[in-house]
Amino acid sequence: MEIVIILLLSAVICVPLTQLLGLGAIPGYLLAGILIGPYCLGLVQDVPAISNISQLGVVMMLFVIGLEMAPARLWAMRREVFGIGALQMFVSAAALTLLLGGALRHLIGMSWAGAILCSLALSLSSTAVAMRLLDERDLSRTPMGRTAVGILLWQDMAAIPVLVAVGVIGGGGTRAPSFMEGLIGVAVVVLGRGLRVLGWAERAQLKELFTAATLLVVIGTAQLFDHAGLSAGLGGFLVGVVLAKSRYRESMEESIEPFKGLLLGLFFLSIGMVINLEVLRHHWLFVVLSVVGLLVIKGLILYGIARWTGLPSYHRLPFAIGLAQGGEFGFAIFNEAVDNSLLTVPHRDLISVVVAVSMAIVPVWLKVLERMRMRARARRGYTPEAAAD
Repeated sequence: MEIVIILLLSAVICVPLTQLLGLGAIPGYLLAGILIGPYCLGLVQDVPAISNISQLGVVMMLFVIGLEMAPARLWAMRREVFGIGALQMFVSAAALTLLLGGALRHLIGMSWAGAILCSLALSLSSTAVAMRLLDERDLSRTPMGRTAVGILLWQDMAAIPVLVAVGVIGGGGTRAPSFMEGLIGVAVVVLGRGLRVLGWAERAQLKELFTAATLLVVIGTAQLFDHAGLSAGLGGFLVGVVLAKSRYRESMEESIEPFKGLLLGLFFLSIGMVINLEVLRHHWLFVVLSVVGLLVIKGLILYGIARWTGLPSYHRLPFAIGLAQGGEFGFAIFNEAVDNSLLTVPHRDLISVVVAVSMAIVPVWLKVLERMRMRARARRGYTPEAAAD
């Protein structure tokens, strides 16, 4: 109970402060996490337990996205998912290996296998950060949002083979995805329409019971995928797609919305807690250069993709910035690499700080860009209507 009070109090204090400064909610959650985490005030020590719970926020966010995509619409997005998404990850991983791999190896003594693995992990973006930034700006249903969702879905799927590769290269590990369990998980999702859980709950005419049934379907599917070694977020998304045309769609979305927002806030808090201030203090120059290198390299690649795919010019830079940060899957890959002796614990802690800082910087960077654009348009005499055009 004490931890719950600390989490709520830190969020209530820090988030309105960053909102007041015009930076948005994400930096506020991250700041709160840093302050109460084990590397600052030390009010919360069991970060892994909180991170495990907070991952449900990402699952619920992807479930809501899935509810808005009927299978036909998802199939229509195959170019964005399997084409653009695969292209982004391949090019980003290759560029990061060439430009950052050598630096990781020579500056901090990392092996080539570890450097390549880190480059693959850094090519992934944060679904939670990117989608929150899109939602705050009402861009989720635009061509920019569609392309971003396609890239993020591909990354969620591609992270699993990366985790498998870590176990193969390292010769083991504590957890490897099971192909048969994965097939069972997918089959259960496909057959989810036939489940009577939601119907039973609806007939009881108790709103809280329907909410409980919705949470059971979403969290149960996510847990099944996680047990199979697959992405829990992907499980949430797929069950959302399966239920997209059901008569329960609107009720489910309404029921899950408060939990999604609260758990996403908890997710950002947990990311702030991961930032090791001691590592940041001792290796600040390496962290700064790595974060700048990561954001610039991925940003340039994403901007090129945005231009190649024909996104409007005023959406290209926000698209590139919004997806340039590292992602939450990176932490799982780094932990698995340590378990397989491909990374040392100090290397994992250092690269984890780079990922966490990049996730914290991107929302601020995007706000600064927007203010600069507004001022530039004001100097040129642009009206808001003209800017929207």
